[in-house]
Amino acid sequence: MSPPEHNSSRFADRNGSVPVKRRYLDEVLSIADGHLWIEGCDTVEIAAEFGTPLYVVSETQLRANCRQFAAVFGRHWDVGPVELLPSLKANYTIAIRQILNDEGAGCDVFGHGELQAALWSGVPGDKISLNGSAKSAKLIELAVSAGARITLDSEQELKFVIAATEQQRKSVKVRLRVRPDYLDLTLASDFFPAMTIRDAANLYKPGIEVGAAMRLGRRVIEHPKLQLTGLMTHLGRHSADPAVWATMARTFGSVVTQLAQAWAPWRPLELDIGGGFPAPRDPSNPAKRAAPPLEDFAKSAAGALLEALRAGRFDPAGVILQIEPGRSLLANTGIHLSRVCHVKRQDQPVARTWIELDTTEMFLADLFMEHAYFRPIFASQAETETVEKVEIVGQSCNFDLLARDVEAPALANGDLIAFLDTGAYQDAAASNFNALTRPATVLVEANRCTLIKRRETLEEIFARDLPLQRSPHIE
Repeated sequence: MSPPEHNSSRFADRNGSVPVKRRYLDEVLSIADGHLWIEGCDTVEIAAEFGTPLYVVSETQLRANCRQFAAVFGRHWDVGPVELLPSLKANYTIAIRQILNDEGAGCDVFGHGELQAALWSGVPGDKISLNGSAKSAKLIELAVSAGARITLDSEQELKFVIAATEQQRKSVKVRLRVRPDYLDLTLASDFFPAMTIRDAANLYKPGIEVGAAMRLGRRVIEHPKLQLTGLMTHLGRHSADPAVWATMARTFGSVVTQLAQAWAPWRPLELDIGGGFPAPRDPSNPAKRAAPPLEDFAKSAAGALLEALRAGRFDPAGVILQIEPGRSLLANTGIHLSRVCHVKRQDQPVARTWIELDTTEMFLADLFMEHAYFRPIFASQAETETVEKVEIVGQSCNFDLLARDVEAPALANGDLIAFLDTGAYQDAAASNFNALTRPATVLVEANRCTLIKRRETLEEIFARDLPLQRSPHIE
């Protein structure tokens, strides 16, 4: 598949020069001339050019995040290389993936669609890990053909791999996704408050329990066409406490040493601790608190894993540490722009003001999947004094509460609101509820904006539908 064609525009501020007074919210977002800016582009001008609702992604932030992950984890995993395998599911826009290719990142994919998207995006097969549960024989055949590593989740998948190697006469690299029993993770999960992290992790379907993994691994090692390259695990975003990640990594390390001893002289070439690290502002935090620095997670996770390996008399020298960041890599690269289409007020029985937007929670799916809070910024009135408390709502027939009890300036139709930290999962999980057409995506780099995904049309929503045609009734 050839790279997508892009439409580009360059923006300067209204005076043709960079604003002198600028207040930065982070590395790429700032307030200047009363507006929200992303890199060198005024979001009000972006919205005027490309329409709303709109996803906007910062290329500069994405590249910086990739380099930060590699550098920070590299400091704390000093025994071997560190490889990034960002989760494609977080944002499978092809242009975004091409930037990750340019940064040398590999790719974690789930299912046939994601594997095909990775290949269309130019990800080399040997840098792809096919993950997930219930992989079909057809999917595994494609992965073997592409030269991807296959992260096994069951005995059935191993049978499919063996069949594919015999059919294609190829050797295949595989690893096992293990499910450690996190006995010490007795804190409540952020997403299942009534459950411990241990119980919530065990509720999640992927992964093989250690006893079954031991038997499955022996079969892989003994097969002449298969190479067991390593082990993988994934905790997920159950907590933003680095100590939780240390416990997870320590438990995984003990499983690694147990399996390596059972399979001696086998030793892993790579260990994958998955993703789930929180994004910097952590929109999924129940208390709306920012996450600790990435350095803390790298130190906790990599340090605890090394500690556990050495305690189990395993020499980690040369082992590759792999990480699969999703939200933590992509969330703060993106904002979502939406216009006010109506301001609705009532006095009785309770005084209330609703700011009705042209977007919806269907385009910000983590609002209900992860109970996320995407901080709203009044992009067209970023320096205007607030005068009232409002509810910001979307256009679907649901409650569609995008943000509650927000201190706001006096807003009118056409004003622009930006929601922060929407670069991961929101576009990927957007739906067509109420036959709403999904938004376009624009990539920003310095003062250049490039359309990388066009807006969906109504015709595309209904393109799969077939008109009802019945044969005449015959007596």
